[in-house]
Amino acid sequence: MRDYSFGNFLQELRLRTGLTQYQLGILVGVSDKAVSKWENGSSKPKSDILYKLGEVLGVSTDELLSCKYHSCENEDIKGVFAIKKQLWNKALEIMHNRYGEIVPIEILNRFLSEQTEMQNTDMIVYFDFLSVLVSEAKKCGEHIRVKGGVGSSFVAYLLGATEVNPLKPHYYCPDCKTVIFDDSVKSGWDLPYRRCLCTKPMISGGHGIPFEIYRNDVQNNISLTVSVSPEFFSSAKKCAEKYFKEYKTKVEDRDERISIITVTSQWSERRITFFTDDELARYKALEQVTATSFDRLDFNTEDILREFQNGNTDGVTEFKWTFAKNMLDKTTPSSFNDLIQIVGLSHGTGVWHNNADKMIEQGLSVGKTIAYRDDVFNYIQKKMISKGLTDTGFAYKVMEDTRRGIYAKNGVPNDIKMQLKSIGAEDWFLDSMGKIKYLFQKAHGVTYVRSAAILMWYKFYYPTEFNEIML
Repeated sequence: MRDYSFGNFLQELRLRTGLTQYQLGILVGVSDKAVSKWENGSSKPKSDILYKLGEVLGVSTDELLSCKYHSCENEDIKGVFAIKKQLWNKALEIMHNRYGEIVPIEILNRFLSEQTEMQNTDMIVYFDFLSVLVSEAKKCGEHIRVKGGVGSSFVAYLLGATEVNPLKPHYYCPDCKTVIFDDSVKSGWDLPYRRCLCTKPMISGGHGIPFEIYRNDVQNNISLTVSVSPEFFSSAKKCAEKYFKEYKTKVEDRDERISIITVTSQWSERRITFFTDDELARYKALEQVTATSFDRLDFNTEDILREFQNGNTDGVTEFKWTFAKNMLDKTTPSSFNDLIQIVGLSHGTGVWHNNADKMIEQGLSVGKTIAYRDDVFNYIQKKMISKGLTDTGFAYKVMEDTRRGIYAKNGVPNDIKMQLKSIGAEDWFLDSMGKIKYLFQKAHGVTYVRSAAILMWYKFYYPTEFNEIML
């Protein structure tokens, strides 16, 4: 006898997640015909497949077997922490609105991987809070900057918590939803202008940031850090208190420029640290005096890149210091990705001096250096995949040990060296990672370069106003 109840429930879950039978089959390791048989009730998945189905579809094995939803939250949970499923559905809807009803498997896989990693945490609630905070700041004409690894999350990007798109460089058409990945560059800002086959201009983006970079922050309740303009400081705190009003919040004002709000829920105790940043107030002044908006500027152009190449960076965030100017001179950046690498090299410890600087002198391009923890992970994972190995455990371990300076302190163990060499790691890579004491997160570096490129746009097109406000 056919079991239609299981098949109907499975189909409902699949459609809710936006998957075709073929895509669901790929994600759990079976054919689309097998999925079809499950849904028409002629067969059921084996026990090991049930677990994979639950991970992909966002339900427990018990829910699959009983063919009904169970509340994953305690009955006492209320307020914002009780709407996690709605927030995941909201992110899913945004993804489909941008990338189409049938989302490319690369994008869908990223979304589902993050969902699996975060579904038993409260991170999506904090992503939603950050998006609310961003929205409130824009209403007031103010600026905020979300620091740290939030930009490593595609879900955070979808919800509007960050402006950093962590997917691999790609084009997408806002009209017909065509998506084209392009691995000829490492930053979507370096992709040339392109029209879709439907004749509409395509939008480019993506910086190749793996979610694994953010795993430690998610699992260990790392504090969220937000810089705000001084005039928005009080409003930002009130926004946090209002958003989490049904929960225990503790406000600790360190001084008139730093405030820490600790939110305690059934899930965790997490801190939100607000810093005031005078430069963000100057951003508002630039917008007002030039009648322009940061959000609408086309900053990733050859003219703007050329200004960085020529060292005209006085007053430009991250690149105005002598140290950064010297790095620009030595690295001769040829792309926006090179600028992103320079920011990482300037923020790490044991990354530039007697490491990347020497390698660049010997002919290594700045775009190939280890500037971020992301670079370590991506380099190793790419080598692993070329050997038919897709699991991320080894790449993650080596990345973590490198960014914490373990190899710089104790040396790279021989077994790690042998394993890295077995997948084709080059000597320069082994030498470089053995000198690093700390590595920055690329998502934060991308945020800095975005601000710097926008400021350079003002410096190039409105030099008088820029000099009056920023110098």
